[in-house]
Amino acid sequence: AAKEEGPLIAPYTKAVGGRTTVKKVLALGEGLIGQTISVCGWVRTMRDQKQVMFLEVADGSCPSGLQVVLDPAVPGYDSLKGKCGTGASVRCTGELVKSPAKGQPVELLLKGASHEVTLFGGVDSAEYPMAKGKHSMEFLRSIGHLRPRAIIIASMARVRAALAQATHEFFRSRDFVYVHTPLITAADCEGAGEMFQVTTLLSEFEKKGLPMTPEKKIDYTQDFFGKPSFLTVSGQLSVENYCCALSNVYTFGPTFRAENSHTSRHLAEFWMIEPELAFADITDDMDCAEDYLKYCVRYVMQHNRSDLEFFEKQIEKGLIARLENLLAEPFQRLTYTEAIEVLKKEEKKAKFSQKVEWGMDLGSEHERYLAEKIYKKPTVLYNYPKDIKAFYMRLNDDNKTVAAMDVLAPGIGEVIGGSQREERLEVLDRRIEEVGLEPKDYWWYRDLRRFGTVPHSGFGLGFERLIMLTTGIENIRDVIPYPRYPGHAEF
Repeated sequence: AAKEEGPLIAPYTKAVGGRTTVKKVLALGEGLIGQTISVCGWVRTMRDQKQVMFLEVADGSCPSGLQVVLDPAVPGYDSLKGKCGTGASVRCTGELVKSPAKGQPVELLLKGASHEVTLFGGVDSAEYPMAKGKHSMEFLRSIGHLRPRAIIIASMARVRAALAQATHEFFRSRDFVYVHTPLITAADCEGAGEMFQVTTLLSEFEKKGLPMTPEKKIDYTQDFFGKPSFLTVSGQLSVENYCCALSNVYTFGPTFRAENSHTSRHLAEFWMIEPELAFADITDDMDCAEDYLKYCVRYVMQHNRSDLEFFEKQIEKGLIARLENLLAEPFQRLTYTEAIEVLKKEEKKAKFSQKVEWGMDLGSEHERYLAEKIYKKPTVLYNYPKDIKAFYMRLNDDNKTVAAMDVLAPGIGEVIGGSQREERLEVLDRRIEEVGLEPKDYWWYRDLRRFGTVPHSGFGLGFERLIMLTTGIENIRDVIPYPRYPGHAEF
């Protein structure tokens, strides 16, 4: 039987006598020929040819399965009859041999009395929703509990995990502190219509009715937090407080938007990475964003090559070349005003659906045209008109633009949005009033400007957009384990 210890054996697998992952078997390949090993996993395909049975067994460690060849004389063989179709779970202990067929250098041969096959869980093929064949992404979303068994979702999950790891490694290696910002905020945020409200009043409603004020409005002083509360749309304002004490910080967690959107680019629950840099201006911000993006792509190229090769083959021809191009040279940088001039020159040829003029919020068609057609690489635009950007972005000396920046990537459009923050109290107050908000609602944010203000900058990156960029998957619902969008919160 296979040994329970040693470099070939996956940790914490004593229950099955020690198992070797498919990833390790395929990586070491012919170097393992002649060794007896155990592999555990789920059957992808089964061919029963009376004298011999072929299984393809996958364990989620890589996109490929391992071919297993079973002689009918092997112990445990009879338990497989009629139960070992796609989806069944098995342990196979046998000898690794050179594969005569092309496709894989090695296969696992189960032949003698010292070898063994164990069926953990059989499957009735007629009932298994993911029986052999191609399944649409829509169908896979409807079976979220089995969806990770699809190669595309498993590969996405591995790349997603690697990008999360890369995020923490990037910031830790540059002395950023990871801050957990709250998911529930009671800030009277602008745009509360697009926020999920958090309340305990509804559970009492059927018994007592809703508490009302004399003005016939809901009396939130009776609610759990004593005021209207919402799920956060961003950790940025919270993380700025820590930035103004710890210098360099970042937050990485779920954010929520109650936008009734059914597009392939929006989710109601998604993850954001938001670093904040003290003593830094917009140029430092752009440098950090570029370094971070390149670090993540490089990390996945290094650690998840087989997943990227699967996406290259199945999802986007030319994916790896596109990622190599992203790493190859510095990102293009130009001001919003320069970008408008460039787009105006191209307008006749490009036939944009929206007319190009200074002051407009650039559409996805304009952003992608710059990154894909003109510069053919990631492009950073900065110094945007103040009227299309948030109040906290630092006003430039021209009084017309703010020190904001967006990183646009070929194939995706905007992946990062950031800015230098307004550190001058009187300018911040003026901007808050200009956009129709109340300075007193932002008293704590204003305090940062009253007590030892510093120039600081930051950006936000939608984690799912980053996964789309690195995998070529086009629908955001397929780059998160359990997508949340209008009408869908199963699993």
